[in-house]
Amino acid sequence: MPEPLTSPPLHTKPPVLRVLGTGVTLINTILASAEADLGIRLEFTALDGIEAQRRGVLAPESFDIYDQWFHDLDLVWPARSLRPIEVNRISCWDEVRNWPVLQSGSDRSVSRGTPLDRLFVQENGELGRAASSRISMLPTVYNADSFAIVGDSSTPEPTSWGDLLSEQWRGRVAIQADAAIGVPDLLLALRARGEFKCENPENLTLSEIGSFIRLVKQYQLSGHFAGFWTDRTPGAEGAAKLSTMWWSNYLSQKARGIPIRMCAPREGYRGWCGGMALSRHLDQHTEELAYAYLNWWLTGPAGAIMARNGAYMAAPGAARAHLSTVEWDFWYGGKPAASDICDAFGNVVYQPGERREGGSYEKRQRQIVIWNSVMEEHNFLVRLWDVIATGALI
Repeated sequence: MPEPLTSPPLHTKPPVLRVLGTGVTLINTILASAEADLGIRLEFTALDGIEAQRRGVLAPESFDIYDQWFHDLDLVWPARSLRPIEVNRISCWDEVRNWPVLQSGSDRSVSRGTPLDRLFVQENGELGRAASSRISMLPTVYNADSFAIVGDSSTPEPTSWGDLLSEQWRGRVAIQADAAIGVPDLLLALRARGEFKCENPENLTLSEIGSFIRLVKQYQLSGHFAGFWTDRTPGAEGAAKLSTMWWSNYLSQKARGIPIRMCAPREGYRGWCGGMALSRHLDQHTEELAYAYLNWWLTGPAGAIMARNGAYMAAPGAARAHLSTVEWDFWYGGKPAASDICDAFGNVVYQPGERREGGSYEKRQRQIVIWNSVMEEHNFLVRLWDVIATGALI
């Protein structure tokens, strides 16, 4: 455990570090643990992903650390809101770098859209795969997401992304509103049903975007979608719903006793990776605090909390020491729970004998077939997508 940065006199307040992000990682248990270990005060600003991204672009002076998703860098980095991270100041960089997703020799694990595409800062200031001494964002948590049945249902558990567009779920399907997330989900669904073909699902051409939007619009006009969600998935009111799902949302509903089942689609998962970047407005003292916080994330406590929230760490070694054997075997090993399994807030979410959907983290990671994506024609896509999504927010 790291030593506090300083032991301030009793008549002074501890230094403050402002972190902008989403409720996926900006949670009270993280805040309390980091403040206790580092002897600083944290100010968390948790917004939905789209709003956090907007502030990241427009107001870099309002935060010190940007805790968001890697695909956001395609929009935030060109705005010059962030400064590079020096890898020689990251204590566990070697372990992070050894994460299979960051190995360019791998095959399926390095499809377009992974953190590797935008990890290293190149000599010209742009981002790419070529290794350098500076990175854009420190990879921290990641996961493999799919969808869930929310509410009581006698319907057999769906096994394909195509079930999102099945007639039996018409009027009860909820999709993520962020185009970088919701579009890949629906692409997987349309492709599973044989209704859409494209050269590269992570980077559609202009004509492919037009075809995709027309198909989605037809489903919307037929009343297929219950709506689009930003940071909170639909509840269990009324008939059961089929909703794309983040693990943090899934566990939140499960902890409240809401009937919910996460599904393992046979086509594979959509992957995402979160990380932390530095505001370009940091002064020297705040920069030291920021690096201390980044390094703290790799020391174990944060990784254990994130495991109990359903996510994995890019560098999981230290987290293992902060999880019990039962917890590690369940969350990372994919084994049946040997005793009650609690979430990040102490709520029992799994009973003895239950398993996590999809198996071990190695198995689930290998089954990621698409990542959250910002396409080359993202602006064009978003203009069309927003006509569908923003008018039907849940």
